[in-house]
Amino acid sequence: MDVLDSNCLCFWWRFALGLSICNGVFSIISKRCITTEEHLLRDMPKTPYCYHYPGRGPYTDCNITDLRTDLSEVGLQVRSLCIYGDFSSIPADAFSRLSSLEVLQIDGIRLKRVQSGAFSGLPNLKYLLVLFNDAICRSVSVESLAFFGLTNLEKLALRGLKLVNVSTSIFDPLVSLISLEITRTCTQDLSDIFCYLPEGMSHLKNLSVTDSGIEKIETKACPGGSKTWPVTVLSGIQNLYLIGNSIEIIQANSLVAFQNLSSLHLEFNGKSLGSIWESGVGKVSELSLKGSVVKKYSTNFKDVCHIITSLHVKLLSLVFTSTDRLTAEDLKECGTTLINVFISRSEVHHLDFSFWKGNTGMQVVQMTYMTLTEAPFCVAANGTVWSLTLMDLTGNSISELGGDQFACMPFLEQLILSFNAIKTIQLHAFRGLRHLKVLKLDSNKISQLTVKYFRSLMALEVLLIDNNIIETIEDGTFQDQRELRELSLGRLEYIYELHLNMIFYVFPPKIQRLSIDAHYGTTFNLEHTSQPEETFVLELKGDRLDFVDCDNNVLKAVRELKVVCNLFICKNNFMAPYFPNLESFEISGGAERAPLSDTKISTLHHLKHLKLSNLNFSNYTEAGRVFWNLTKLQTLVLVNCHLSFLTGSMFKDLTSLQLLRLYSDSPLVLIDGVFEVLPVLTAFVLDRVDFQCSCENGWVLDWAESSEKVQVIFLQKQKCVWHYQILNFLETMEKLCQTDAQYICYVATAGCVCLLLSAAVGYRFARWPSVVLFFRLRGWVERRFGRQWNRRRRRVEVADGEIEEMQYDAFVSFCSRDEAWVLGEMAPRLEEQGNLRLRLCLHNRDFEVGKDIMDNITESIYSSQCTVCLISRRYLRSDWCSLEMRVATHRQLEYQKHRLILVFLEHISPFELSAFHRLAKLVRSRTYLDWPEDEGDRVHFWDRLRRNIAEEYTVSKELAGNWHKSLFDPWKNTK
Repeated sequence: MDVLDSNCLCFWWRFALGLSICNGVFSIISKRCITTEEHLLRDMPKTPYCYHYPGRGPYTDCNITDLRTDLSEVGLQVRSLCIYGDFSSIPADAFSRLSSLEVLQIDGIRLKRVQSGAFSGLPNLKYLLVLFNDAICRSVSVESLAFFGLTNLEKLALRGLKLVNVSTSIFDPLVSLISLEITRTCTQDLSDIFCYLPEGMSHLKNLSVTDSGIEKIETKACPGGSKTWPVTVLSGIQNLYLIGNSIEIIQANSLVAFQNLSSLHLEFNGKSLGSIWESGVGKVSELSLKGSVVKKYSTNFKDVCHIITSLHVKLLSLVFTSTDRLTAEDLKECGTTLINVFISRSEVHHLDFSFWKGNTGMQVVQMTYMTLTEAPFCVAANGTVWSLTLMDLTGNSISELGGDQFACMPFLEQLILSFNAIKTIQLHAFRGLRHLKVLKLDSNKISQLTVKYFRSLMALEVLLIDNNIIETIEDGTFQDQRELRELSLGRLEYIYELHLNMIFYVFPPKIQRLSIDAHYGTTFNLEHTSQPEETFVLELKGDRLDFVDCDNNVLKAVRELKVVCNLFICKNNFMAPYFPNLESFEISGGAERAPLSDTKISTLHHLKHLKLSNLNFSNYTEAGRVFWNLTKLQTLVLVNCHLSFLTGSMFKDLTSLQLLRLYSDSPLVLIDGVFEVLPVLTAFVLDRVDFQCSCENGWVLDWAESSEKVQVIFLQKQKCVWHYQILNFLETMEKLCQTDAQYICYVATAGCVCLLLSAAVGYRFARWPSVVLFFRLRGWVERRFGRQWNRRRRRVEVADGEIEEMQYDAFVSFCSRDEAWVLGEMAPRLEEQGNLRLRLCLHNRDFEVGKDIMDNITESIYSSQCTVCLISRRYLRSDWCSLEMRVATHRQLEYQKHRLILVFLEHISPFELSAFHRLAKLVRSRTYLDWPEDEGDRVHFWDRLRRNIAEEYTVSKELAGNWHKSLFDPWKNTK
């Protein structure tokens, strides 16, 4: 029975464990991934290190702890995946189930290993970025076949990987790669990088090795001599980026393989400048040179021109550099190929603004953040025409624009003067710019706008004048800008009434975006303003925005409205309903003073996007109707709107709502069932919601856990107030709001588990002591009250009393394998031969058919004078035989006259018996019989066994012989 005990115990343990796992715990499962559709992207929370490429949705961002488990939340349709978190390894086939992936970004700053085949099963992957460290390089075990299977990958970026510890064959599978970015590799020689490029990478066009500590570029063999430079691959590269490396040495002919470059970006220290053209590099259309420290090295512009003419450079970029002078004479040395010059955050000790006359064919000049106080490029032009199309002077200190300031640039299309100190614009400052399409004057000190400023700008499409303190705007200022598509004005500090019809005369028919910063407040007069040809975006900002003529056609053409103000009204009514064709409406800035009883947002039937910030609905008796009739609304963002509760009746018409985002610093109650009326809701974002620590909100947890189609984002971060304490919402709800049914289920389950475990332990360790106790009590009851209940016992009346007789002389316990010996040898010898013939109980012959086996065993042993156990190795392995011996043992404890006779049919060593401690104990404490191998000794064996069995019947024969003979005579051959 030892084997039976252990098996039964294991069963009970497994059963109890399964029951405990099925127990429902009142807790929320925190989802690791956020999935966003393309059209919902702008209203979803931003994730660090995750960039969403337009047109590559759906997007999923995952906070990972276990790759295989957490990635199971990602849908199979996702095309862009960004993962970050605490994981140290990327195993093989980690992303294989996501075969639709096109973009994969991994923030692996804790990565230690990338196994072979980690990215296999991604046939559509185009872009892969792995961040190993954002500051330095570190050693990570990246196996040689880590990128196996990425045959269609086009762009790979590795940042912070110490490449020297990685196999040079790591990039061999990337046969379709177009762009390779390697950042922070801690490689001193660029030629070591070239050794990693396989010959099969024939499509490679862009190679970027930035911030990697490269100090030199030499021609040397690859380490180990197993590989050589892939000259064919290098010759196909068009863009080489080496910014962030302080290169000291560029060996002659070290870049001779690069004969087809379009752009070369270098960081130099002055010493290496002269060696660029000696490197053997071929033609370069764009050359970008970045100095390590301003003023450390002073570069002669003629030296730069020598490189330009040698490499046929068309675009020159100088950043953080210093040069002694730039004149027309210097620029002549650059030849006529240079058409684009970009100089930023650099110093030119002597700048002759007529330098361009050395190359009048130049088309783009960008001189940004150079502390320029003037820009008299055309003062000494003397009729010379400059072919410039773009002039960018952002971030300088220019304070005045003189007359005919840009007269020598008749082909100019873009003029950027942002972030200067322009205060005065003289008459005809922009005269001659008939082709100008973009003019940026934002972030200056312009205070007046007159009709003379922009009169000649007939082709203007974009005009930015925001972040200027504008005091006056003359009528007709923008009357000539009929092609205007984007206009931004501000700040209108002292303009209390703005007549749009007067400053335009004719409202720009092609306008797409109009932005006005009214600062303290402005009244907008739209009388007699014509309607534009298409819908447009209107952005308004100010403390008080008041409109006259609210039913104007201009307002009907507004497609998107963004308002930041405290009061937004028209004739004392909330302004929003006067934009009937709005598809997107955002209002913020504390407009709590608006008469919200007449907001009528519900009249905007075309709304798809609605964002309300800092509106006070607390005193609005009809707050429940604000969102009625908005059947097309897809995204709803509510920020501090002082709503005490949200109900299903408020959202009953939002049948198209897909995203709901909440922020509330006052207690908010979500009434049970509020989300049941939102059939297509996919995302519920809680930036911050100060829930009440009340069980009224407890249903949210059950809904969030059971909802499969809705993502509940940031629920685990929310707080609630309880007895003047700010507590975690989830933890507090778990403690406060367990329902009676949940509590009863928990207690019942815990009780069942404890009961089952106790039963299993009791069965293993206390079963037989309990059986012993049962038999002792039963024996006491029999001795105390008699044995009348046992129907199989017989009583014999004699002169002096009664003699109790048993039905059988012996119960024989044997294994089924020994059945042939019992029936063919033992039964005939004891029942049919000899002077003393016995009555044996054999289970295959005498058990009552249809009765339970356990009952048959117990009653047969109790109806027998003794029990004979026939011991063999098969007997020891039988659970039923072990059970019969246990019952006989405890019968002996109960009834002292019952005897247990052990007969060993084969020799069993004490070592074998030691595993069966009960039998070993019996063998040590009593005499037993061995079946003799010698046939001569077997006669004595049978006599001895017969005498031991029939020992109790010697007296019975004399006292009740006649009764025995009349009833049955075990000593007489009945045949």
